Amino acid sequence: MNFEITELSDFSGEMAHIYSVTLRGEEQTLLEQFFDDNAEYEAELATIVEKLMVMGNDTGCRYEFFKHHEGALADGVAALRVGQIRLYCLYFDRTAVFFGSGGYKSPEIKAYQEDSALNEKATQMREIAARINKAIIDKDIVIEQDGSITINYWDDEDD
Repeated sequence: MNFEITELSDFSGEMAHIYSVTLRGEEQTLLEQFFDDNAEYEAELATIVEKLMVMGNDTGCRYEFFKHHEGALADGVAALRVGQIRLYCLYFDRTAVFFGSGGYKSPEIKAYQEDSALNEKATQMREIAARINKAIIDKDIVIEQDGSITINYWDDEDD
């Protein structure tokens, strides 16, 4: 999967750095696409924006803000939930989170895997997480204590 990592300055602050990714060939980050694709859920999106601002500037990305274990064992994939809206991300700690996309999860289903569109977004985030986690293990990306990242090497070509 080819993508670039983008820090979202509107949300990042003294307490946390908020990132998203831009897939090759796309102009918007996945987070921007998420907001566009789910515009009908205006109240939930406003709450998500508020939460992201609070995380970046006031509280950091507290563990309890997220539903964890949304991906493979120990891959860091989590979801920020507001009402029936799910926003998938790669959670590192209180200082750094990489957001992908997500969508509406019907109360009539138990797991995102039961909804093909939501499953696609979660699978996409798992693939992104695998690529970023590998880059961290290889020391191609270093997450600093304050949540900022240093990219020593990033080839946006598939491995």
